[in-house]
Amino acid sequence: MIKIFFYLSLIILGMFVMRFGIIQIRQYKQGKTKIKKKIPEQIAFAIFFIIILGLIIYSINSLLFN
Repeated sequence: MIKIFFYLSLIILGMFVMRFGIIQIRQYKQGKTKIKKKIPEQIAFAIFFIIILGLIIYSINSLLFN
């Protein structure tokens, strides 16, 4: 039972992060947000995004196919 709550919380957290990313992309397209050209920040963001996607996939996989 605790595993279900853990996996659901990971899914909800991942969806929240993805929604925040969508809002940032919309603001960037409208010209309200400027992206800095610093490579370390972009690499850190990419790693964070990949980790969140991995957690979502892991949670859905464990929740549905276990």
